[in-house]
Amino acid sequence: MVYISPPTNVPKLNAYVTTSLPEDALAKLKKAFELGACSRFSPILEMVIKDDPSYHDKSHAEIRRAEDAAGRTDGFVIIDNHAASDVAVWYVDSFATQDQVDSDEAESVNVLIKILVKAECLPLTWVNYEIANIDIMEDLDNCGVEMPLTEDYEQSTISNCGGMDMEEQQSHQQLWFTAEPGEFEESTDPDHLDNFRPRPEKVAKLYENLAKENGIVANWTIPSPARSVKLPDGSKKTFPEGSIILQHTWNPQFPWPEYKWPEGSL
Repeated sequence: MVYISPPTNVPKLNAYVTTSLPEDALAKLKKAFELGACSRFSPILEMVIKDDPSYHDKSHAEIRRAEDAAGRTDGFVIIDNHAASDVAVWYVDSFATQDQVDSDEAESVNVLIKILVKAECLPLTWVNYEIANIDIMEDLDNCGVEMPLTEDYEQSTISNCGGMDMEEQQSHQQLWFTAEPGEFEESTDPDHLDNFRPRPEKVAKLYENLAKENGIVANWTIPSPARSVKLPDGSKKTFPEGSIILQHTWNPQFPWPEYKWPEGSL
């Protein structure tokens, strides 16, 4: 049986609603976030949306200080009127460091570093920041913000991952899974082997019918030997001899179930 590990330990961002929003505006924003996070089949990020009355009518800097005082020093999201007008949210990072002041990125340590980003682009934006693929200062520069940042800096354009098509991006999400003997085919056809460097001895892919049943797009790939998997309950799942690990991509068009937002989220 094809074994796909369920998503575990998906990172979560707190998001705070600071204004009254039409119900349809919040629903639209959540759908946009789900699109960018690939929430239905392989979530890369989750968002816990809260309506904390104590944060209503507070400045972003005041909310950042309150979060810091509560020991929540990670970045967070603010959902304000831009949710209704632009389907966008604020990602709030931190106050500028002295190093950023010394390097002329910010005028003082009182500058709050934040960025307005399209909701569908927030998940990928966050991932890029986490792996240092790009940083928030680069994104702010791309959005027309002048350096050094001032306390009241303005962002002329909304960050949108460089105009990336987030629906198309879903089709590039990869997965690794275990297939048992009889569930995959192998090939030594030079036309298939020549697509890889270094050139492997053979390639493999999941049988098409099983790929369709599991919401997978199968393409020739280099297999690796299967290994046991630790399950959430602490037990170990093993596989028959000859089982392999394959790398394929998800099929976003598969009839995936609706995504369930985290407990405690609006």
